[in-house]
Amino acid sequence: MTLYHDVPRSKGVENAIKRAKQMTEARYTPLRILPINVKLFEPDGTGRFDASMCTAGFPIKGIVYSSTRRMEKYVGYNISLETFYSAMANPNSVVYNRLIDSPGQNVHCQYGIVCSCFVSYVLNFPYRTPCIRIPKIDGVEKLSITKPEELQLLDIVLDIKRHVGVITDIERDAEGRVQFITVSESVLPYCRATRFTPEGFKAYWLDDPTHEYELYRYAKLDDIPYTPSPFSPMEDEPQDAAVINRTLMTDFGNKANYTLGQDPVELSVFDAAFDTVAVTDPDGKTQTYPVKDGMVVVHPEKPGFYTACCVRGEEKSDKVEWCVTDLTFTTDKASYRVGEPVHIRFRNSAADKLTAYQFNRRETDRGMGGGYLTDLGSEGEITVKAPASAGAAELYLIAGNAYGFYSSVRVPLEVTE
Repeated sequence: MTLYHDVPRSKGVENAIKRAKQMTEARYTPLRILPINVKLFEPDGTGRFDASMCTAGFPIKGIVYSSTRRMEKYVGYNISLETFYSAMANPNSVVYNRLIDSPGQNVHCQYGIVCSCFVSYVLNFPYRTPCIRIPKIDGVEKLSITKPEELQLLDIVLDIKRHVGVITDIERDAEGRVQFITVSESVLPYCRATRFTPEGFKAYWLDDPTHEYELYRYAKLDDIPYTPSPFSPMEDEPQDAAVINRTLMTDFGNKANYTLGQDPVELSVFDAAFDTVAVTDPDGKTQTYPVKDGMVVVHPEKPGFYTACCVRGEEKSDKVEWCVTDLTFTTDKASYRVGEPVHIRFRNSAADKLTAYQFNRRETDRGMGGGYLTDLGSEGEITVKAPASAGAAELYLIAGNAYGFYSSVRVPLEVTE
């Protein structure tokens, strides 16, 4: 039987499908055992999250799943593909050496992606959006579909309490009947794209008694952008080798954001011929550091963009880059009632606009609510609502620069009934 793939209606739809493939088709090989998370099921169907490790040296397909709420280091929004791949190439990086230990939760690796972040990235939402808030996004509408022929590319399959995926391919026969539906998603332990028959799609996504999936469609698909990456190229793109500095590496990966006063920058030198590292700060001043046991640790004292290279006499290595961010805020009180206005005064040393705010539970880092922020500069005042449930919380703000979105320091708050 000859099958015909649905053709994207616009460049934006084509771009969104490419964004999905960047995550599901990504291929990399860990240098050391890599922290992953898996879900195990009991005979009665109940499941639990279990932290595990994957084997070093075994090729992986799909970006690793990890709910990095604690660090706000999601691939696609906070961490670029270049940063992710260069961190994977450094045996001393945070992905191998700074595991997130949260027993019973869906997090283990410092860098990763989750289902809602995946769909948010594919559809180019302003920032990662939890499943429960996706139906509230302007342009997202629930569908009433009675047959698979009514499905369209990038339709969303969503259970607001548990999971979300997006349709990235539809194959039809000569009469227009749907024969296969491909759903792309972030699942434990890696992102994947799965091809279903219409019967299989209905059974898995719509008739599963353990979920309450519904179909949604996003109206704002035609303007979705796409930036090619040599680290996860598409079939129709030049297969140029992705460049990674093998002489000098940062522990966060190249072109990562560090928080001022919180994150030292650990530089690994892999060529013993170099005995010095030169670091140039945002003002253009250069300071040299001796290499000791293959390492240099820098404690940046000012925000902005930095570069570093190895030096031996007149010889210099290729450079690595990072940015130090300084986004801070205060609240008018330390305790709020459920839903009470929270008045925030913020300041960002960079001219980066605020994008979002987020409340997390202090003990588990589970989300307690949040939202987008618009039309804000780098300093000022905003008011948001306290979470709808009580508990010990943390509030943080999000802004973005050339290296990705980054978090402010976190402010602890109490939310009472």
